[in-house]
Amino acid sequence: MSSSTDPGDRPNTAASGKNGREEERLAVLGHLGAATPEADHVLQELVDEVRSVYGTDLCMINLNLSDVQYFRAWSGDLDPDLAEARQDDLDHSMCKYVVNSEMPLIVEDFLAAEEFREQHWCVNHGIRFYAGTPLITSAGQAIGTLCLLGTSPARFGQEQMRVLGAFARAVVGRLELLGALEREQAAREEEAQRGRELQQTLDSLSAHIAILDETGEIVAVNGVWRAFAEANGGDPERVSEGANYLGACESATAQNTEDAAAFADGIRAVLSGRRESFELEYPCHSPTERRWFIGRVTPYRRNGKPWAVVAHENITKRRIAEEALKDQKLLLETILGQAADAITVCDDGGRFTFANAAARRMALRDPEGTTLEDTPEVWGVAHYPDGSRIPREEWSISRALRGETTVGREARMVRPDGSHYDVLISAAPLNNADGKLVGAVAGLLDITGYKRAEEERDLLRHQEIEARTQREERRRVARDLHDVVLQDLSGALQSLRLTHLRAKGSGTDLDLGEELEALGRATSGLRSAMYDLRHEKERPFVKSVETLVELNRQLTPGRKTVLEVEEGLPEELPRVTSVELVRVLQEALVNARRHSGAENVEIRLRAEGGTLVAEVIDDGKGFDAASTRAGVGLSAMLERAEGLGGAFEVASQPGGGTNVRVTVPLGDGTRAPRRL
Repeated sequence: MSSSTDPGDRPNTAASGKNGREEERLAVLGHLGAATPEADHVLQELVDEVRSVYGTDLCMINLNLSDVQYFRAWSGDLDPDLAEARQDDLDHSMCKYVVNSEMPLIVEDFLAAEEFREQHWCVNHGIRFYAGTPLITSAGQAIGTLCLLGTSPARFGQEQMRVLGAFARAVVGRLELLGALEREQAAREEEAQRGRELQQTLDSLSAHIAILDETGEIVAVNGVWRAFAEANGGDPERVSEGANYLGACESATAQNTEDAAAFADGIRAVLSGRRESFELEYPCHSPTERRWFIGRVTPYRRNGKPWAVVAHENITKRRIAEEALKDQKLLLETILGQAADAITVCDDGGRFTFANAAARRMALRDPEGTTLEDTPEVWGVAHYPDGSRIPREEWSISRALRGETTVGREARMVRPDGSHYDVLISAAPLNNADGKLVGAVAGLLDITGYKRAEEERDLLRHQEIEARTQREERRRVARDLHDVVLQDLSGALQSLRLTHLRAKGSGTDLDLGEELEALGRATSGLRSAMYDLRHEKERPFVKSVETLVELNRQLTPGRKTVLEVEEGLPEELPRVTSVELVRVLQEALVNARRHSGAENVEIRLRAEGGTLVAEVIDDGKGFDAASTRAGVGLSAMLERAEGLGGAFEVASQPGGGTNVRVTVPLGDGTRAPRRL
């Protein structure tokens, strides 16, 4: 016998699995939660009843999922493997045709229908008969079938299919009812979970929390709220769920009547929407301790109704801290009042609000209450150290009121009477806890005496440097006279004497007596002048080098000059060695100062075995040591070193700095401590 529906008219299952109808079906199945393994007695009774009515081998409620057919309920002997799995591949089923077409399907004999002879259930399970009607939800989506299967062919008319469709509607009704019940149960569980989470959240807070409904009745409280009520002798039931908090406030004892009434009014104002929030600080002392609390009321919408959250938080630590802060402020003002430096504070408008005793002594009158406008009369007119006047907008306090910080700025304050004093001013902005600028603080250190002493020291230092330079110049001139002029004079004198003797021996009438006498007087005078130039107190070698280094530091204050004397170096050397070495180092430092452009110069003195090594190292521009021009001026240092039996070396290259190194034999002497 043939089927009642032409399979060629049915849509392709693979193609339909991609269209929107399949997505809708799967969404509806997910919404109903229909594909669940839990047995339902009503569905089981339905399939049992349908099977008995039609007398088939199987009656099944099948749900078409994405790739499988799910067996929601069945009556009859189902293959054990299929019964255990509760599902089969959707491609094996006949129900896919019914769901895709959303129309009933009857196959009275699979073997008589050419297109179904090789059908999976026919071949593998011996099924010959199939009749199925779609399960269509109230929203119009086909989600599965109610079907009959038999191992023998059977006739099935339209009236029988109509009755089967009625049973299918009953199945859909039950599935939708089960889904609604499941969603309702899930909603109740979700609501209960939210309630538990709310309670857990409330219990995790340190503040005492209560939630009130629109009438003021307590809906929920946290554990801290209950614990506080019990710890303070109160009845938790009077201030817990079900109690009216407004009534509790109105029945407060006489000691707290005023605060309780004000708090109740605040709650009503928030519940009515007249206020966005309300808070009140109040004392709540116990017999054993002083306590303060702050009560806050904030709105809380619940299902569209105006509820409120009441929170009481212990602020005892804060209040005690505020009292301690007041005490600290008084103590700080007392300490600042005794400080030697002048200290002032002004508000953001430039009005002085605090001045210690030193500030009042420095000012012509008490500066408290005065403003920056009054500064010339109170403090004097501010000038830069060079004497030019400082504009008001550049005053340290003016800059602090703009958020800038000044540290150790020197200024000269000229009073109206013409007198002046010098100060170092430091000023900084004052910000409150929110970071808002609320004023400025300034400290003034009177450095008038220091400046005068500094000027005197500078004068003495200049005089000392000048005298030392003159001494050094005299020594240099004496050396040059000795090395050049005196040597030439001595040579000329000796040559003239030899000529005079030869003239006498030859009988030549040549009288050189006056010339010899004149040269002798010149030589004697030159020696006397050299003695006068060098007639000063001799210093130990290391002291002489230290003086030389200090002189170079003063002549080039922008350059870092370091002296390093290693341990084991004799502090005193033989006089000639000391003088010659100092001259070599002097010439090297002069060259570094005049030509190197260096930022750092280091002088190293050390002893290596029986040799003294002296080096002058700079990080300047260097030069080509092999060039003729670079050799000019170095020959004198070379001659002095070789004259002491030592060696002289210069290592330099353009851009690589210069190292002048001289080594001389080291004699006995006093060991020098290490100096930097």
